[in-house]
Amino acid sequence: MGNGKIKQAKELTEDDILKLCIVSQFSKEEILFCYKNFIADCPGGKLSKKDFQNIYKKIYPGNKTTKFSSRIFDVYDRNKDGFLDFEEFLKAYKITTGSDLNEKLKVAFEIYDLNNDGVLDKKEMFETLCNIYTMAGIDQKNKGYKKLAEEKVNIIYNRFNLKRDNFLTLQEFIQCYLNDESLKKILNATFLEQKPHNFPNGPKSYREYHSEAIQKALSL
Repeated sequence: MGNGKIKQAKELTEDDILKLCIVSQFSKEEILFCYKNFIADCPGGKLSKKDFQNIYKKIYPGNKTTKFSSRIFDVYDRNKDGFLDFEEFLKAYKITTGSDLNEKLKVAFEIYDLNNDGVLDKKEMFETLCNIYTMAGIDQKNKGYKKLAEEKVNIIYNRFNLKRDNFLTLQEFIQCYLNDESLKKILNATFLEQKPHNFPNGPKSYREYHSEAIQKALSL
């Protein structure tokens, strides 16, 4: 952005740390560890959508990652200011590395719920599956990936849409995850794989964490 200097992020105060401990349930040491690495990559204290999308582009060079990474960013950006600050990042980190499957599934549901109306229709499920397939490069290996996605959507709604109204509720979505192994692999692309956080021996930065999580999750 020109030659202007990036405004340096402020140091965390004890009040900041206490608040972050409460919202994330991490210890002071874990928060300081995360903050150090977050600031190393984001000296201004915020991660832009473009930089977030570039993480995915570096992991999957040549693949179409923009749509899916943009949706994940929009869900993580809780205050809708176009950036992820450290608190938003930490909350996302807690969910993606924690062991609370219900919390992870709620966020995954939000990612699939493109129009934010609290239910998933077939079009949203189809579009999201296609975006995951293209991010993973499946569209390059299988030109019939859209038909594959359509077939998967029809199977899901036939099995789990109990009201037969072509809308999946959160509870039906959870049942999908628990009872369909092939769908479980696909949903793991939204970081549902149960993996406890590991400080300080985990990845050195959020970029390494995302790379590791995505590559494991997309073993379709």
